Amino acid sequence: MGVQVSNSEHCWRDAIVQWKEWKVRGIRGAITVTDNNQKDIEEAVNELLDDIEAKNQLKPEDIASVTFTVTQDLDALFPAAIARQRPQWQYVPLLDVQQMHVQDSLKCCIRVLIHVNTSKPQKEISHVYLRDASQLRPDLE
Repeated sequence: MGVQVSNSEHCWRDAIVQWKEWKVRGIRGAITVTDNNQKDIEEAVNELLDDIEAKNQLKPEDIASVTFTVTQDLDALFPAAIARQRPQWQYVPLLDVQQMHVQDSLKCCIRVLIHVNTSKPQKEISHVYLRDASQLRPDLE
């Protein structure tokens, strides 16, 4: 004679099994900007995030946090201010920092690291490098 388990206990057990399959994964991306002005930075941030969302079937509610870095030549606008205006992004923790300067490195570059809760394995995460930033990760082309 087996132990009777209620429907709510089954639901909890199923939820725990599904939860254990989820991990926090990082999605990387970068894009370059032609000029240091609000319009160009806004367009670049939206292009980058649109591509990352599409390629990873990303939903804002699954995002744990986002860190943007910008090279020292970009100071017209915070990328996080643009991201915050996106649908359902108002509750996503966002941070802007300046990229470490390395002599002769890529100029006018916005980079992003998005931490997401997902059941996808690491190999199924799509990192996105656009415009001149594609030279940062030629192995992904």
